[in-house]
Amino acid sequence: MKKAVAKKSKPSPKTKTRAPAAFRIDLSAFPPESITSSERSLCVACVWQTFTRALNLAPRTALLEIKRYTPSFEELTSAEPVRPFFAAQDKQPCPYCGSPAKWHARIDTHRIESGKATDVLRRNLVKSLPKADDQFVVLEKKATQQHAFFEWLEKISEHLNLEDPAWLRDVSLHYLSRKEPKVNWQAEFAGVHAIRRSRRFGTGQEAAKSWEVEQGRLFVEPMLFDELLLVQYLVSRSQLAGGLTLEQRYTLPELWRRLRHSGYLRSIDVQANNPSDALEQILEHLSGGEASARYYYIVDRRELLQRAKTLQTERPRARGGLL
Repeated sequence: MKKAVAKKSKPSPKTKTRAPAAFRIDLSAFPPESITSSERSLCVACVWQTFTRALNLAPRTALLEIKRYTPSFEELTSAEPVRPFFAAQDKQPCPYCGSPAKWHARIDTHRIESGKATDVLRRNLVKSLPKADDQFVVLEKKATQQHAFFEWLEKISEHLNLEDPAWLRDVSLHYLSRKEPKVNWQAEFAGVHAIRRSRRFGTGQEAAKSWEVEQGRLFVEPMLFDELLLVQYLVSRSQLAGGLTLEQRYTLPELWRRLRHSGYLRSIDVQANNPSDALEQILEHLSGGEASARYYYIVDRRELLQRAKTLQTERPRARGGLL
């Protein structure tokens, strides 16, 4: 009688291990006016040449310096990038040394302005960042609330077309988003085609609510409406013609009289007897003045670390660029 031959079990197919998904910074929960994101490219070949040729560092030392390098505030925020940084671009050679894109590291930076609406979100975000090899570095910079306000004004003014009346609506949206960051102003403004001053809410601290959308119009309480006029004036003012607002074009003396008549100056305790002094006090109130503020920069160093790994087995060729 033949013995039963045990069937050989087929080897189980090897399960493919998926590479972990790349970490992505999610800023969707942050108030949009508190976030500024930017990117620049860093030429690792330029850095390598500087360390090994200009500074005569040994290759091993140069590699260690590149791995732990974190850009300075000036390198991250200067109006024009300075070597070894340049404007991020796809597959273009380095404008300084001509090295190919394989030696370029994109440095993404996310700046978060401190505030009640952002501090908890920022702390949670920082806790979630990968810690290995300092892939992300968090830098802190002190400022004043007035400085932060004027930087914000400059930021929202960069891409405005003052020839298109729609800019008045856009600036109002930006200001309300900054003043009341918990409101989804993009959704509220979706069908808004006009902004009106209204006394239905009362005034100042007495108002239970300061705004309401109704039939395509945004109604705001008088003091808040006056602040919208102020911000519009600041964005569009000129020495000759004054600033354009939702109401009309105002020179500074005209705007001063308008705000004094409406009671806005009295409501914020501005008692100056001339427009220039009044504007200085208004800006102190509107911006928060010399009260402290902070910026937190989250710097993404992952591509820099990847390029540094390449340097362990390969060196960039010397090009014709100047050191």
